Amino acid sequence: MPDRRGVLLLPLLAAACGGRPEPVPLPPGPLGYKYLSPLALNVAAIDIAEEAPPPVPGDIGARLSPSAPEAVRIMARDRLIAVGTTGQARFIVSQAQVIQRADALTCLLGCRLEVLSGLGSRVGFAEAAVTRSVSGPEAKRPNAPEALLRRAMDDLNVEFEFQLRRALKDWIAAVAPNADGGMAAPSPGQVGVEELPPGNTAPSRETLP
Repeated sequence: MPDRRGVLLLPLLAAACGGRPEPVPLPPGPLGYKYLSPLALNVAAIDIAEEAPPPVPGDIGARLSPSAPEAVRIMARDRLIAVGTTGQARFIVSQAQVIQRADALTCLLGCRLEVLSGLGSRVGFAEAAVTRSVSGPEAKRPNAPEALLRRAMDDLNVEFEFQLRRALKDWIAAVAPNADGGMAAPSPGQVGVEELPPGNTAPSRETLP
C-alpha cells in the first residue's frame, strides 16, 4: 500500500516543478550615472540627439523602461558636461537593441560623440559599442531583458569613457567641485585622468544571477 503522505505531496511537488522561475534581481532605483565624476568637455554646448536607431526583427528594447535608446541618452546626460566657451559636441545613439529569440537575449548598444568647431566642422570623434547576451532558461526568467540592458549599459559606460579619453583627450578638461557643489572651470590645457575599472570591454555572454 503506497505511503499516503507521499501521495498527498505529489501535487505540491508537481506545482513547484512547473512554477514560474525566480525573477532576475534588478539594481534599486532608476538607471543613472551621476554618482560618477563628470566627463568635462572644452566645448560651449552638448547636443544629445533624440533620434533612435531603426529597430530590427525581434527587438524589444523600445518596450523596456527606460527604453534601450533612452538608457544610452541617460548615460550621456549624466556623464557629459560642457565647460568651454566655443565649439559644440554632439552625442548620437548609434545602436540600441535588445533582441529576443526563442532561447536567447542579445543586447547591442553603441554611441558616438562628435566634437565640432565654432564654424561647425568636425574636429574629432569617439565611438563605443558593446554586446551582451544570455541564453537558455536564463533568457526566459522574469526581468531578464531589463537586467541584461542594465549590465550592458554598465559595460557601455566603461567603454565610452575609455574611448573618449583615448580619442578626445585634447577636449577633456579636469574639473573640481566648487564649495556650492558645482563644477569649477578648468585651467587652460588641463586634461583630466581618472582610473577605469580593469578591462575596457565586456564579455559577450553571461549568466544572470
